Amino acid sequence: MSLDPRRPNVLWVSFEDTNPVYGCYGDPVARTPTVDRLATQGTRFPLAFSTAGVCAPARAAVITGMYPISIGTHHMRTTHENPAVPELPTPYSARLPPHVKCFTEYLRAAG
Repeated sequence: MSLDPRRPNVLWVSFEDTNPVYGCYGDPVARTPTVDRLATQGTRFPLAFSTAGVCAPARAAVITGMYPISIGTHHMRTTHENPAVPELPTPYSARLPPHVKCFTEYLRAAG
């Protein structure tokens, strides 16, 4: 199979609840050969920051390119009621405004 050199080959690796304790980020103790090898063959972002300190809002920012608070995804969501806190509006979920597209939609449209 021949890849078109004009189109990038994208492998998006995303994981959460972690830190930059990897050899490719300069940690002298960490033994992370697979991640290190992948980092040498791709692009590493040494000055990346997160828009949120928790997973769901941070993922919403990555997939939409927008601040979670601007699209209503800044709170963690739940699909169950919490009997300990009955005044919470549960269950609730985020619904993106119609003009917001996820980056996967752009990738899919490009083939």
